[in-house]
Amino acid sequence: MGLSETYLLKIWDLASRKNLLTTADLTAATFSPNSRSVAVAGVNGVTIYDLTSGRSTGTVLPCPSTHPRTLNPVKLFFSPDGNTFACAYNDSIKLLDMRTKQEMLTISGQKGEINAVSFSSDGKILATASSDASIKFWDAATGEELITLVATYGPGWIAVTPDGLFDGSPNAWDKLFWRFDHDTFSYAPVEAFYNEFYYPGLLSEIFAGKRPKPPMKDLLKIDIRQPRIRISVIDGAEVTNRTVKVKVDVVDNLDKARQPAMSATSGAQDVRLFRNGSLVKVWHGDVLRGKESVVLEAMMPVVAGENNLTAYAFNRDNVKSTDATLTIKGADSLKRKGVAYVISVGVNSYANTEYDLTYAVPDSQDFSSELKRQQEKLGNFERVEVVSLNNKDATKANILKALSDISAKIQPEDSLTIYFAGHGTAQQNRFYLIPHDLGYMGPRDKLDEAGLRAILAHSISDEELEAAVEGIDAGQMMLVIDACNSGQALEAEEKRRGPMNSKGLAQLAYEKGMYILTAAQSYQAAKEAAKLGHGFLTYALVEEGLKTPAADKEPKDGQVLLREWLDFATQRVPQMQGDDLKTRELTRVNGQASSKPGTDDNVQRPRVFYRRETEPHQLVIARP
Repeated sequence: MGLSETYLLKIWDLASRKNLLTTADLTAATFSPNSRSVAVAGVNGVTIYDLTSGRSTGTVLPCPSTHPRTLNPVKLFFSPDGNTFACAYNDSIKLLDMRTKQEMLTISGQKGEINAVSFSSDGKILATASSDASIKFWDAATGEELITLVATYGPGWIAVTPDGLFDGSPNAWDKLFWRFDHDTFSYAPVEAFYNEFYYPGLLSEIFAGKRPKPPMKDLLKIDIRQPRIRISVIDGAEVTNRTVKVKVDVVDNLDKARQPAMSATSGAQDVRLFRNGSLVKVWHGDVLRGKESVVLEAMMPVVAGENNLTAYAFNRDNVKSTDATLTIKGADSLKRKGVAYVISVGVNSYANTEYDLTYAVPDSQDFSSELKRQQEKLGNFERVEVVSLNNKDATKANILKALSDISAKIQPEDSLTIYFAGHGTAQQNRFYLIPHDLGYMGPRDKLDEAGLRAILAHSISDEELEAAVEGIDAGQMMLVIDACNSGQALEAEEKRRGPMNSKGLAQLAYEKGMYILTAAQSYQAAKEAAKLGHGFLTYALVEEGLKTPAADKEPKDGQVLLREWLDFATQRVPQMQGDDLKTRELTRVNGQASSKPGTDDNVQRPRVFYRRETEPHQLVIARP
């Protein structure tokens, strides 16, 4: 059996132009971390060459250069400290101890041929890229598979752990399925178990050394029968009236053959109806109430052109149904120029002055005024209405009333942007915006459990936000939260579950059909730069994202779309912290300063939660 193609290797010192090494018949090579030696895969294994002498060190590692069956060349890589050597061939990886030259362990489980291998910067995680269009990450000490990134061949991304936890963008979720009992025909989409297995921030936690686990549920005991949903309308193919009656037929799944051990019915609850990706109507609770089927009706506003309707429900075990879809066309006579509504909230001065901030109000004012200016410049809306609530006006009651007032008059062609700058916190997977009237007047360093409960009671939770925006029927909705965590005493019980990674916010984006951008993680403060006069997130969004063409990237076409804008901010904020700026951080509640600016554990990394479905026509934010 012949070998794979071999090559001639020459290594030169660029400064002296001296040839350091020449060797033939190799299939792969890699430098050591200090670049003083090179590992070369040849016919008889992997040989280490010293680049000072240009000769072999005599070390031949027990790692084949070519797999005998597939004839694929081996892939080589050193760990950053040079103590571990990875040798990947076919679908397996050998890890060798460079001090003993002995094999430490063999890792297998990649479904295709391994095309590349690499270590993380701390050497604790090994990454392998495969011909099966996936990248797997492994624990370099144990060989345990940690998480897999799956190629989506289009926009979006998705990552999944062997236990089934997943994270990513909704437009990529259809690339993965659950399969049961190794039966090709027994499966469910990945989002069927959204409530239990969706885990925001999953990839970053894996790299931080966390090993999150899914809820202790036996999936074989979960009723996976999905309710059957169908949408219909009474009107014809083209709708001329402003509203249309939509019928949603919900049928219980009584398929006992699929899960004979389950009860006779699977149930149907929390039915949701969307138009062009935006939530129109929710029927909460069990809609069947013991019946085998039910017909739900709703009067729904219609826009000119395509109206793509989607409906789904959950069974009693919170397993999501497949989507029911229907497209109807609104007549041209229904065309209407919308209104852009902006609710902008900034809290510098709290009822308890020990919680005062510096840049929240300037952030709020700059955000709303520049967004208004850009939208008026574009002329896509009839007008822009801004509701500003700052300092003493930014109470819980006033914020919720502003949302209620807009809910009463907003229409499907309108947009709504909600901006909040101030304190925020996460507790037990719930996120809270802390208004001016925070409910606690004691010293920051004396905050106890009773004080915390008082703050949470006076704050606006993601559940209250969801209830407040549920009836808002807007074409586009966006929530921007430039809020720092109030500090250690306000952190979530599990520190990994912070404002940025709050499952409550992710669920709000998913179930309402809105975009949500958050500023900081649980262990972080939303950092502010004195030279900028703003928080990093708002500076990136406004001063760079709106006033310059910096956010016009994908595609670069002279205009900034909503998704471009949000993506730009998430990428730009960490970059800004590497700039030579004098930074100031918000003090923790316990009075202790955070870690120094620039350290890895202190890099502010915003997170954007996307709506489940992309709107037919994306909102243009600016043409800078």
